[in-house]
Amino acid sequence: MAQKKWAKAPYIVTLPNGETQTVIIGGRVRWAIEELWKAGPAGRTGREALGPRCAAYIWQAKHVHGIPIADAWESHEGEHPGRHKRWWLDSEILSCIQESEGQS
Repeated sequence: MAQKKWAKAPYIVTLPNGETQTVIIGGRVRWAIEELWKAGPAGRTGREALGPRCAAYIWQAKHVHGIPIADAWESHEGEHPGRHKRWWLDSEILSCIQESEGQS
């Protein structure tokens, strides 16, 4: 049976102090972490297609699952100028999923 694309999956997180922990994340939280991982050190913002609830997914990853994520406020111009946050992973994260899983 094929696995759902964003089903719960284990990840190994290397914390800033060098310790590792395994977290199991799924759904939109997993999707947000994968997006931050793909973005690398530049990180992502909600204005960069993470969606209107991205702050909630990032909050849950940080505070519920303990994944170190750094952030900084940025100003932006445009039709509705203001500020938004930029998030980036502040740790190394490795997926424990084998490449063959989830593929039909």
